[in-house]
Amino acid sequence: MKERYTIGEVAALLNMSPQTLRFYDKQGVVVPQFTDPKTGYRYYGYDQICYISRIKYLQHFGFRLEDIRNALAENDVEVFKRFLLRQQASIREEASRLNGLLAELDWYVDYYNHIDYRNATDLPYRVKEGERYLLAEPLATGEKIYGTAGRRLTKLQHSEAFSQVSFLRQNGYLLDFQALLKGEIRATHYFVYVREMPDFFHPQLMCLPAGSYFCTQSRILAEPFPGEHVRRYFPGEPEPRLVVASEYEDNFVSFKDCVYEVQILLSSL
Repeated sequence: MKERYTIGEVAALLNMSPQTLRFYDKQGVVVPQFTDPKTGYRYYGYDQICYISRIKYLQHFGFRLEDIRNALAENDVEVFKRFLLRQQASIREEASRLNGLLAELDWYVDYYNHIDYRNATDLPYRVKEGERYLLAEPLATGEKIYGTAGRRLTKLQHSEAFSQVSFLRQNGYLLDFQALLKGEIRATHYFVYVREMPDFFHPQLMCLPAGSYFCTQSRILAEPFPGEHVRRYFPGEPEPRLVVASEYEDNFVSFKDCVYEVQILLSSL
């Protein structure tokens, strides 16, 4: 069996560049085992090829070269196993984070697929919603619907208390039902949706019940609300109901001109 291998031979065997091997040498990770006393040329031993192959394998798990060098230098299986377990835990944590981001991105795509707000000719309609969670800022009596409550909610949303909470890119209002019947938009709360309910209590965290909702669409901040849709469906003197107005961003410059899906709870599941 051949005992000595040039840097070019090792690079070809392992499908890597000579520059990478020289970097390993410089960092003290794998120093060529043999030196020709006459020429000064250096050569790798066969065992070193296996060693370099192991390093290459470990690098694809995201290990730093310095950490690989230190772990292998111990030449201890138990030490090496702990080294692997730490990275395993780290990758699992990162995978969980990425899965969460993917789920949130899936939601964001569906956010725009949910409603054909440019050609909404089928009004009103019904939808079934699951349980939803939100962080809501109450509006004072007579307070304008657009502006100040939004600033308060933004500050709360970005506070230290909610730094670990995942918010969805959708805001909205809770509306007064009796005012809506008259074609008036009167908000009781301004809110932002939360991906899942946090494991701590806060008085401004709320849960919207799963159920069947009557829906219509309107640019509630920019146009008169078509109250006739609601009055036809709720004649007489109906009891107060939960009203949720969820924003769909179809204008990225003037949020005041965005369309809202106005949902009125018909029955809880």
